[in-house]
Amino acid sequence: IGIKGDFAPWVGALIGDVKQQIVLVTEPGMEEEVITRLSRVGFDAVIGHLKGGFASWKSANKEIDTVNRITADTFKNEIQIGESFILDVRKESEYRAEHVEEAYNKPLDFINEWFMEMGNQNETFYVHCAGGYRSVIWASIMKSRGYHNMINVEKGMAGIRETEVPLTKFVCPSTLK
Repeated sequence: IGIKGDFAPWVGALIGDVKQQIVLVTEPGMEEEVITRLSRVGFDAVIGHLKGGFASWKSANKEIDTVNRITADTFKNEIQIGESFILDVRKESEYRAEHVEEAYNKPLDFINEWFMEMGNQNETFYVHCAGGYRSVIWASIMKSRGYHNMINVEKGMAGIRETEVPLTKFVCPSTLK
């Protein structure tokens, strides 16, 4: 969960147990900030941090994994509406206001409740959110659960809107019930 986004709400939503032991992987010098922000929402079980952050892990030639990423333009060229598995991990209200035609909505907020519904771990699917923050968290969690054939759309809906990808007609969220 990246510190630069809505860190505290996502920690609360995704790590259900405040007693969960946590090892931090942060940019060097950010450890105290992360500990402070975690403790503000009741997570006090930080047991340590990776000295030197992720860069030290990589330089030690430890195993890493990455999330496949594509631009919105590449997304536009690769997908086939009605055939490609497109997953929108934004909140339901965001999805209802506007989404890629034929996309499924599985909000990040509830990943622990619905991830078993994903089915075939070998199926390729495209995932996006509003700007890229939530979809990267989603992809990371799903990778840890054995799903590896996902492609994250960089800049999410913000980028997709700048292409000719077919979208549903926009409905102002304040008018939705």
